[in-house]
Amino acid sequence: MRTHLLVATAAATLLAGCGLGAPTYPTFSETSYRIEGTSTSAEGGPSTRTVMYRDGPRMRVEAVLPNYGEAAIVFDESTNAAYVLNSTGQGVVTPQAGAPAATPPTTNPAPATTPTTPPSQTTTTTTTTPAAPAAPQIAGVAVRLEDTNAPQPLESAWAALGADNARSIGACEVAGESGHEWTPREAPAAGVERTACITDDGIVLRVRENALVLWEATSLQRGPQDASLFGVPPGYQLIDPQAVADSVGENLEQLDSVTGAPPATATPAPRQ
Repeated sequence: MRTHLLVATAAATLLAGCGLGAPTYPTFSETSYRIEGTSTSAEGGPSTRTVMYRDGPRMRVEAVLPNYGEAAIVFDESTNAAYVLNSTGQGVVTPQAGAPAATPPTTNPAPATTPTTPPSQTTTTTTTTPAAPAAPQIAGVAVRLEDTNAPQPLESAWAALGADNARSIGACEVAGESGHEWTPREAPAAGVERTACITDDGIVLRVRENALVLWEATSLQRGPQDASLFGVPPGYQLIDPQAVADSVGENLEQLDSVTGAPPATATPAPRQ
């Protein structure tokens, strides 16, 4: 009996060594999900909360971004572009061209009275100029990102690596989800060891670079995601940095509308 057990163990070891008993490399981009976790820069620093939504090619990332603070990045299929969404809270008022300025109420002088008219019967008429119509408000700003600056899904690098260039180094479990730990067969750089805990359906639960955890999930929900999460929400002003840079005038108008600054006016020439 002991001999049979040793033979079975040796056979299993041989199969694993030949790759016949190794887990199948995950299939990516076929699962819709919402995943939440913490991410850390490769240079170190504090971890930040990050939420990612995937539904086919559609993607949304909510995180703290440099120069933006708390913001969301969406990949809009209708424009095939990525945008950073910034909510302006109460909204930014856009000055309405040609709107008349509000005029304070004016009071007409009291009509002349005769001695026969008691003062108590004197009447006063008040007229008020109609207020200017309310200017439209902007719900937020959507700044288009260059394709090279747009973040990629966590699984993109591992999908590009492929089964032939990755090997499993054991099972793993993160946030109650099971998967396998994968690493490139060749290190991306000297002295760099990179591993990822990935579920069989291609969801990256954790990424390590040497001893530093770059990403680790805290919760995962599979299933279709609400379509309203993706794309630019109604009421957001679109800003294309490249298009804006082509025209100084347009740039100033965009900045004025975003910051709520009053429109610039020409300085009158001095009298001769």
